[in-house]
Amino acid sequence: MKLIPLMMKHRFLLLLPTILLLHGFSGIMMAQETVASAQKVMEPIPTEARRLALETAGAFENDGFRIRDGEWSGTLSKGAPLFLQVTLFAGEHYWFVAASPVSGAPLHLMVYDASGKPVKTELWQHAIKGEGTRSAAGVAPTQSGKYFIGLDGMNPTSGSSERPIDFSLVYCYK
Repeated sequence: MKLIPLMMKHRFLLLLPTILLLHGFSGIMMAQETVASAQKVMEPIPTEARRLALETAGAFENDGFRIRDGEWSGTLSKGAPLFLQVTLFAGEHYWFVAASPVSGAPLHLMVYDASGKPVKTELWQHAIKGEGTRSAAGVAPTQSGKYFIGLDGMNPTSGSSERPIDFSLVYCYK
């Protein structure tokens, strides 16, 4: 008795390719194409701001720095700085790099300790028309702990509307 249902399953499995061809093979193919399309949409889309930030951070790699996994991207509006909390370690050296595809956009990076006091940093900026804007702040903390990276900027080409600008922030350490 147990063999009959098993044999029926095998017959069905043998007929399955024929059934698919006759009644819905195209539907299955369309479903596979839909899944493939959805997977493509869910992949991260690199932005020009990210490309510029990673390109700039790559220059620090030549000096022995390692780019930290992860990035922060978003938009900046005039008068609305963004802050990122990070843990930094004494004896290490860090470079925080922000970039925007908007040429001439003033990106200001500042580093603050846990109490909100500015930390001594090396600042670097690069803005060439048509190549976006890049800024970096280097810091070598004397104490390990929480720090805040402040990023402020505005779009100078937007006139009185002062549209938000896209940015990406990465950092390196050694």
